[in-house]
Amino acid sequence: MSNTNRNQSSTDRQPRALALGRSRFGGGAGQLLLLVLGTSLFLAAGLSTVFSLLVDFQEGFWPGWINLTLSFWMVAAVISWFVFVDRSSLPKPVKNPEQTIEQSWRTRAQATVWRDLIILFSVGCFASAMLMLFADVVISWPLSLVCAGLVWFALGDYMIRYQMIKRAEG
Repeated sequence: MSNTNRNQSSTDRQPRALALGRSRFGGGAGQLLLLVLGTSLFLAAGLSTVFSLLVDFQEGFWPGWINLTLSFWMVAAVISWFVFVDRSSLPKPVKNPEQTIEQSWRTRAQATVWRDLIILFSVGCFASAMLMLFADVVISWPLSLVCAGLVWFALGDYMIRYQMIKRAEG
């Protein structure tokens, strides 16, 4: 390949758009990130202060305030991102997302995980009913831990199945 062909093909390419968008007020991606995270931390701290003053936490003011601030911070970051990002700089979505190959992979992975969950929850319900009936065992909190574990299992199962289908067909 000659140098003219190489130079021509590199100039034909479009610059890649930043997935998070561009700030309405100028500046780069670092400045946008700092603006969004700083503003959201300020908003989360203010909201946490209001709630902490209104509610008497059992663990005390500061542990409750820190917990609320960390909980509200990412929600406030999403809201401030909507405020500070120029919408015209965002990449355009696919016209028919239900017709993409990724959607087909997700649908198939979700269907297999749903089948696995139905089987696991059915066996779990049967086992817990038999334990309560024949062994006189009260299993309220162990059963909730098992259900939480099954939800984590389903999330991991979905990720693994999606990646397997993607690699097999991609």
